[in-house]
Amino acid sequence: MNTAKKSTVEPYNLISPANGEILRPSGDNLLSDGERLWPYFDGCYYLRLGREALVEEVVSLILRDRREQALTLLLCDRRNTDIPEPDPRDVQELWRSKPSFHQAIELLGYGGLGWYFEHRWIIPTYLSGLSLLHWQIPRHQRVLEIGAGLAHLTAHWEQMGGGDSIGSDVVFSHLWLSQRYLRPGRTSVCFDANGPFPLTTGSVDAVLGHDCLHYLSDLPGAIAEMRRVASSGRLLIGHLHNAEAENFSAGNPLTLDAYKNLLKPSAVYDDAEMTYAWLEQRPPRPLKTTPENPPAAFAFVTGEIPAEPIGILPVPTPDPNSDSTSSLSRLGEMMANPLLGTDPPAWPSEKFVSEYVRPFPYLENLRSPSDGEISRARSGTANSDELRKRLAMGVLVRPPGDWY
Repeated sequence: MNTAKKSTVEPYNLISPANGEILRPSGDNLLSDGERLWPYFDGCYYLRLGREALVEEVVSLILRDRREQALTLLLCDRRNTDIPEPDPRDVQELWRSKPSFHQAIELLGYGGLGWYFEHRWIIPTYLSGLSLLHWQIPRHQRVLEIGAGLAHLTAHWEQMGGGDSIGSDVVFSHLWLSQRYLRPGRTSVCFDANGPFPLTTGSVDAVLGHDCLHYLSDLPGAIAEMRRVASSGRLLIGHLHNAEAENFSAGNPLTLDAYKNLLKPSAVYDDAEMTYAWLEQRPPRPLKTTPENPPAAFAFVTGEIPAEPIGILPVPTPDPNSDSTSSLSRLGEMMANPLLGTDPPAWPSEKFVSEYVRPFPYLENLRSPSDGEISRARSGTANSDELRKRLAMGVLVRPPGDWY
């Protein structure tokens, strides 16, 4: 595998998280801030503070033209040292072969996180993120998504005609998989959102943080950095855990008043309302008063409401260059969600049921569409409203061809 590629960093004006200097190419797979070198592979820039020894070793391997070993080290890096690293031999198999995404997450030893990534299109908290993107940001804006994981939301925004954006996460392998399966040719940046963001001031139009900010140890600092890099001042913050309600993997949540103080002025939503608004394909309704029963999570939006958002989900059109039996939509081939292949649905774990199905009982009523319905969806003869509904719910999905 040829891992040596020229940097595409210039459009985003990435800066060093260590000294704040503009990062400039310094040979293949390396950027320089004038004092130290930083590695990148396949459009993924590793700018994570607190990993100085790892960066030094990776840079040394690159300088000695041992790039495959360098990439393996970055792919083995975890969120923290409490999480066991994958077997380097499995990681080497990942980039030497062409596995499906399902096989890739097994090789990386993702465990339960793997099914979360693999099946995110049906998860209610993902749908609430789609509400943010479709109703709370103007078209063609360039977005930075922090804590993006595999950057499913960033990929969706780009597919919908949003601006060329940036996915970021603290784990390099998440972003590398995103580049390989979801966002080929795009830009991803690995950094810790608890510290300085490695982007110049105003370098993106808006910043999205979804189901991630409650895990940060320095939330005020992260919000200040989000405001700094967003030229429009528009922040989209979804599924932010409520300290006054129970949540799985709660993190470090705050109360509604504490969040409001950090994010004022902003519109506030019950995050579940964002999910149901997406299912019903309508604009979400903000909270007007403090609810009697505290929501499990909130969504916050700062800045002006856009005059021309994307709005409802566009119905894909068939590819005129394909025959009717294998027609591709402009966003990928439509297929039945594999989780719905049995009655009742085959949810991946009891944790999935507890975290998503019980709070959102509509999931239990989802059923796989018939072969005829799938055929009509692919050929462009399905009823537009019904097709939109099935796509919005995740009953029909459009994964990359090598996903499952």
